[in-house]
Amino acid sequence: MKMNCKTLFFSIILLLALSVKLQAAEIKHMYEVSLPVVSQEADARKAAFEQGLIEVSMRVSGSGLAPTQLDLSQAGSLIQQYRYHAMSEQEVSDYLQKHADAPAPAFKLWMQFDASKLKRLLAENALPQWGEQRPDVLLWLVVKDGANRYLLRQGDRSLIKDALEEAAQARGLPLVWPEYDQDDRALLEYSDLWGQFWEPIKQASKRYNADAILLGRMQWLQGSWQVDWSLLQDGEMQSWQVNAPALDLVTGSGIGVATDHIASRYAVFSGSFDSAQLLLRIHQLDSVEDYARAASYLASLPPVKQVYASEVQPGQVDFHVELSGNEEDLKRAIALGRVLTPHSGPQPELQLENQPDSGSVLQTIPTRILAYRLGR
Repeated sequence: MKMNCKTLFFSIILLLALSVKLQAAEIKHMYEVSLPVVSQEADARKAAFEQGLIEVSMRVSGSGLAPTQLDLSQAGSLIQQYRYHAMSEQEVSDYLQKHADAPAPAFKLWMQFDASKLKRLLAENALPQWGEQRPDVLLWLVVKDGANRYLLRQGDRSLIKDALEEAAQARGLPLVWPEYDQDDRALLEYSDLWGQFWEPIKQASKRYNADAILLGRMQWLQGSWQVDWSLLQDGEMQSWQVNAPALDLVTGSGIGVATDHIASRYAVFSGSFDSAQLLLRIHQLDSVEDYARAASYLASLPPVKQVYASEVQPGQVDFHVELSGNEEDLKRAIALGRVLTPHSGPQPELQLENQPDSGSVLQTIPTRILAYRLGR
C-alpha cells in the first residue's frame, strides 16, 4: 500500500494534537517567566521585560552567554502577552527574606515571549537553540556545614535544595534527587560521595536511569560557600569549583555551568552550514495516529529544519528530513527522547527512485537512510 505523501501530510497535520511524546523530560512553559515588580508603571514593566528576556534566552539557547549577545531593549517587541498578579503578604515576606536589600514588590508580572520571534532573534545572533526535550540529571549533593554532614534526598525540605531547584527551573534543567534509601545505602556511603569515588556512585545511580550525573560537595568555609562540582555525561567528566557568600549565587553558578556543558551536546545552530538530508524509515506505524505521533515528534527535534513523509508502506513510513547540523546531532536528540528506538532488522538500502516529486519543497536526494521503530 502506498499513499500520496501530500494526502498523508495533511492527515497528519489534522491529528497532531493526538500525538503523545514519551521522553526523558519535557520542559513546560519554555517561553514564559514571572517576575516581581514594584508597580505597573512603564519603566518597571520595561525592566521586567528585559530581565525576562535574559532568563528565557538562556533557557531556550542553553547558553549562559546568550543575553550578552542580544539587544535587551528589543524585549518588549518579543512579548506575546503579559498580565499582573497581586502578591500576597506571605509572598512579599518570602521575597524580602531572600532579597533583603531590594524594594518590596507589589505585583508579579507574568510574560510570554513569542517563540518564533525569539528563535529568529537567536539565529540572527548566531546563538544555538535547545528543544523542550532535556536530559534528566541525577544530583548527588553532600553538605558539610560545621558539625552537620548530610546528603540531600528527594523527600528533604531545605533552603539549599529550594535554591538549586529554582536555578534549574530557570535554566530548563530537569533535576532528579536520589531517594538514598536502603537500596542506595547498600551501594553508596556518604564518604564515597565526599571522596568522589565514582564507581559506587555510578552503581547506585543506575536505578534512576538518568542521562547525566551531577555530584556536588558543598561546605561553609571562612564566611563563604564552596562547592566542588563534577558532571558525568556520556562517559566524559567535567569538574569546576564555585565560591560565593550568597546561597543563590553559589547554586545558580553551579547549575549554570552544568547546564552550559549539557546543552553543548544537544543545542543546535539554526541555519548551520554543517547540514544534512536523510531518510528516516520508521517501523511499527500501524495507524494514522502513529503517523501523526512520529511526524510531530520529528518536527519538534532541534536539529530538524523540515520533515515530510515521502513514502508509506504497511507498518512503516519513510520521512525525508532536512537538518540544521549533522546526523550525529539527530541521533543524540532521538536517543534522548526515547520515542524512537533503533530498528534491529537489516539496514535498509536507499532507493533512488523514491525521490520527491516536482511539487515537493525539498529536491535534494538524501544520501543516508536510518531505520527506527516507534516505542510503545
